[in-house]
Amino acid sequence: MKGIFLILVLCSTAVFGQNIYLPHEVEKQAEPAGGLIHLNQFIASNLQIPFKSAIKGLNGRVYIKAVVEPDGSMSQIEVTRGIDSLCNQEAIRVMSLFRAWKPGTIKGEKVRQFVHYPMPFKSRAKTAYDSTKAALVDYFDEKYNPVSDPKKYEYRSILPVDDNGYIRADVVYEQYRSGKWKEIGKANFEKKEIWHKTGYAGSVADSVKAYWISARDKNLASHSSEAIFQMNGKLLSYTEYELHNKASMHKEYDLTGMVRVLRLFSDSLTSELSWFDNGQIKSVIETPVSKQNEFVESIYVNAWDRNGTQLIKDGDGYWRSVDETNDRKLLVEQGRVVAGAKTGRWIGKWADSTLFYQENYEMGVLREGFSFYDGEKRNYTQSQINPQFKGGIKEFYRFLGSNMRYPVEAARLGVTGKVNLSFVVCEDGTMCEYKVESGVGFGLDDEALRVIKKMNGLWEPGSLRGKTVRVRYNVPINFQLN
Repeated sequence: MKGIFLILVLCSTAVFGQNIYLPHEVEKQAEPAGGLIHLNQFIASNLQIPFKSAIKGLNGRVYIKAVVEPDGSMSQIEVTRGIDSLCNQEAIRVMSLFRAWKPGTIKGEKVRQFVHYPMPFKSRAKTAYDSTKAALVDYFDEKYNPVSDPKKYEYRSILPVDDNGYIRADVVYEQYRSGKWKEIGKANFEKKEIWHKTGYAGSVADSVKAYWISARDKNLASHSSEAIFQMNGKLLSYTEYELHNKASMHKEYDLTGMVRVLRLFSDSLTSELSWFDNGQIKSVIETPVSKQNEFVESIYVNAWDRNGTQLIKDGDGYWRSVDETNDRKLLVEQGRVVAGAKTGRWIGKWADSTLFYQENYEMGVLREGFSFYDGEKRNYTQSQINPQFKGGIKEFYRFLGSNMRYPVEAARLGVTGKVNLSFVVCEDGTMCEYKVESGVGFGLDDEALRVIKKMNGLWEPGSLRGKTVRVRYNVPINFQLN
C-alpha cells in the first residue's frame, strides 16, 4: 500500500505540473508578489505608448492573457483584445518583463494558472504633430508661456522626431512677425557614441556601447529631453526637462528594457522608486533638496524584498539592500528605520562578508562611525561631506560677484536667467570635468563657466566615510539685470 500511495502522489504532482487551471479552479489564485497595486505601478512606469498610436490619439485597453508558472514567471502571453498592432506588441513586451508572481496553488502545490490583465493605454496631451514637417510643435506667447490659442502665438519651437517620437535633428525657434514665421535661433541636435555603465546588484556588468541624443533648449522656455540608447535601439536612460530646463523626471533601464530606477523631481524633494530585476518594487525613498549642496540623509518610506515581503512600511522597519559601488563591488547594507530615518546600528559589508563600515544613528543623525579602506580604520562623524569653497559660502558668492561680467549682447537684449553648472572636485581639491547642465545662451553660459574655472584650487575636497573622494558639485548662477 505504501508503494501505491507514493505513485498516486507522484501522478497527482505531474498532473498539476501539466494542466493549466482557470482562476476559479484553484484554491489560491496567482497574484503579483507585492500586490496588484505594484503590478499597476510597474506597468505605468514601463509602458511606452507607441508614438504613431499616440499622435492618432488612440486610447483604450489591451487585454492580456497569460500563464503564471509555478516558479513565478510568465509564459504564453497573448492579446485577446487590442487597440492596434503597435500597442498590442508593447503590451506583450511590458508584461513579459514582470516575473514577480505568487503562483496559484491546489492542496498546497504550486500550479500553472491562466491570468488576465487589462493594460490601459492613454495618450497624454502631446505637442501638436505636424506631419508635413515630421515634427512636434510648441507655441508660446510673448512671455514664453505655452499657449494653444492661435491669437496669442508669438513664438514656436519645431522639434523634428523619428518614427518613435525621439528627436532626430536641430530644434528650430521661430517668431511670428508681419504675418509670417521667421527663424530666430536653434538648438543643435547632438548624437554621439558613448560607453554607458550598466548592471545592477547581483549582475555586475561592464559598460556597453550606446548612443546619446539631445537638443536641449537653452534660449526658449520649451520642453526638452535627453536619451541614451543601446545600439539595438533599447532605452538605457531618459530624462525629461520641463519649462526653463528644469529636470522633472529621470528613468534608468537595464539591458532588457525594464525600468530599474525612476526619479521624480520637485523644488523641495526628489522621490526615487527602484525595482528588482524580476519587476518587484524594491523601495520608495525621498530626499529633501539640499539648499547649498550639503549632504542630506534620505527618508526611507517603503521597502520590499524581491519576493514581495514588505521590509519597511510607512517609514518603519528594517532595511537591507545589495548594491554596486562605483568600483563595481557589491555592498550589503542593513539597519533599522524608524519614522523614515536611520536609527541604531547600521553596517555595510562586502559580498565576502568583510566589514566595510559601521555607523550609529539617532533618528537620522549620525553620532559616530568607522570604516576600513585597504585595511586602515578611519573614524568619522559625518558619513559624507561635500566639497567646500575655502572661506565658506559667503566667500564663494563674493568671488562670483567680483569676477562675473555681464555679456554685452545679453545685457543689450535684456536676457536674464539661470545657468546650472556642474564640475568635479578631485581628491586634492583641484577641479575638472566642467559641464553646463542647463543654460540660457547669449554668452551667459560661457561667462558662468569662465568664472567657475577661475575657482580651481580654491576648494576643500569632499569625503565619504572618512576618505577623500571625487565629488561632482552643482552650482546654479542667476543672471539678473537691475
